[in-house]
Amino acid sequence: MHGSAQPRPYPSHKITAILFILLGITALGSMALLLSVTDTSQLKGLIEDSGPVQMVGQTAIALAFAISLYFVLADNKRRSAYLSLSYLLLFYTLREADYHYKLSEHAKASQFKRFFSHEMIPLSSKLFLAAIVILFLTVFYRYLRDEKAGFLRALRDKLPWALITFAWAGVAFLSQLIDQLPVFHTVTGQVFEEIFESTAEILVLMGMIVFRIQIWGDGAVRLSENSRRR
Repeated sequence: MHGSAQPRPYPSHKITAILFILLGITALGSMALLLSVTDTSQLKGLIEDSGPVQMVGQTAIALAFAISLYFVLADNKRRSAYLSLSYLLLFYTLREADYHYKLSEHAKASQFKRFFSHEMIPLSSKLFLAAIVILFLTVFYRYLRDEKAGFLRALRDKLPWALITFAWAGVAFLSQLIDQLPVFHTVTGQVFEEIFESTAEILVLMGMIVFRIQIWGDGAVRLSENSRRR
């Protein structure tokens, strides 16, 4: 991938477009189905922690974490990158599972951003989570520093895994924006937020899988070129 020729996308852009369309239809269909539920308590049960919407997203991000751990061991060339990514995905998994709620009985009374200012949460719990956050930010900075150029090059070449990663960033941003806007602080607004969050987590898993497909495709091309030269 260091030559002047643009790398071939794996899977093809057509298949990638189909994946995006299927995911979009599934997200919109799920949203429409949820919004058709008239019983508020039933709707809350569908979108809260143990409900199917969040469980789908949490399963997807947990699988992405498991894949990253596997390739820490299986991919010597990218071991360092996968090691950093596995920590970021672990944090992502724990955050989406609301792990900070388990640090204190009072944590459920506050959102993550208010965790550190809650007067009833012990200092030890705050320091423990602060250490995790600081480590996360350090790893995140180093990961961006090391991988940014390769990602931008892949995005310029319209490689599917880069397009999926870019889509994830947009969907994740929208989910957080919805969470901050008072107009969405309703059960209906929570439906939008949870669907966007789960969609973002599915995109992470898609990106992990499609990246490996690209690696496999590049390897097959190189093997074919080497065979022809012989």
